[in-house]
Amino acid sequence: MVKFKDFINDAKAKCATKDLDTSSVDWLIMDLFDWNRTDMIMKQNKIPTEMEQNKLDDAFERLYQGEPVQYIVGFQSFYGEVFDVNQYCLIPRPETEEVMLHFLDELPDNSKVVDIGTGSGNIPVMLKKLNKSLEVFATDISLEALKVAKSNAQKHEVDINFLHGDCLTPLIEQQITVDGLISNPPYIDRKDIDIMTNSVVNFEPDSALFADDNGLAIYKSILEDLPHVLNDNAKVVFEIGFNQAEILKTIIESLYSHIDVKIIQDINNNDRIISFNW
Repeated sequence: MVKFKDFINDAKAKCATKDLDTSSVDWLIMDLFDWNRTDMIMKQNKIPTEMEQNKLDDAFERLYQGEPVQYIVGFQSFYGEVFDVNQYCLIPRPETEEVMLHFLDELPDNSKVVDIGTGSGNIPVMLKKLNKSLEVFATDISLEALKVAKSNAQKHEVDINFLHGDCLTPLIEQQITVDGLISNPPYIDRKDIDIMTNSVVNFEPDSALFADDNGLAIYKSILEDLPHVLNDNAKVVFEIGFNQAEILKTIIESLYSHIDVKIIQDINNNDRIISFNW
């Protein structure tokens, strides 16, 4: 029988031959068995039980195909909380935590806010957890993604108003206006697919990644409908691709000359946030 440490070494060697991130081996094992780093050291000479070995074999067969660890284990951490994820929703990224925190900054209590393209629901759930006075709406075009988002809201015991539809359409149809709008929409230009990792391209949902018109189509759709949904002085925050800030700033200011658009960098000094008040 193979000890855990031998399985881990073999798995890392296999990942290296497949150009997969070898650190994902440790993360997958820790997530599978709810271990921490100390457990990894203390249990490395342990021989897996038959049940543990079956669990390892099933999970690592998926990992070797390039499937993200988060989909294999079914969850991802976001701002210190755990969210269920599956192949119908984008895996939450750390950069989005910065976008969410910027949105919350100076947002008045009791504001009515919406997250457009909510995916797993990580943004609206955390908004509500961090400021219980907010009335929070969230939209998505994918019914399957909304199922995940609703489940996460229930798990975290927060009340979110989920709406099915494309961009701002469900808000307009129900005549809902808001004091704040946040969105991390699909913004990748399909011509950039060659520089993306296979695990993202092959497993995360196309509809949550790519947008037409050089990655700007969803932004433009949202921007054009803003007058129908925003209250006076509403705060608008978009997560953006690293090379989209200036073109989006130009588009916004050409549509609405009264708006002062701010471009904000993330912790890695990449342009990450477009922010303005209506």
